[in-house]
Amino acid sequence: MKIVAISVDETSDSIALAGKLGITFPLLKDDGLKAALAFGVAMNGDEIAVPSMFIVSREKKIVWTYVGESVIDRPSIGTLTGELDKLK
Repeated sequence: MKIVAISVDETSDSIALAGKLGITFPLLKDDGLKAALAFGVAMNGDEIAVPSMFIVSREKKIVWTYVGESVIDRPSIGTLTGELDKLK
């Protein structure tokens, strides 16, 4: 199992947020909102995405989704790891 974070933010901002949220896995940059657009979480008219988490199976199927209601609505890392544990 691999966990990665993807952010549309500038690298320095993403690193700071990752530290604040306790993210210890790789953090990738979403240049041009390509991933955000593909997952349907890019905010219209802005160069940002709604905070979201997706668990994608090895078969490339989305098996769990959380899409925040606002830019501050995001689940904890504990929520994500709990969902991952359920899939084991």
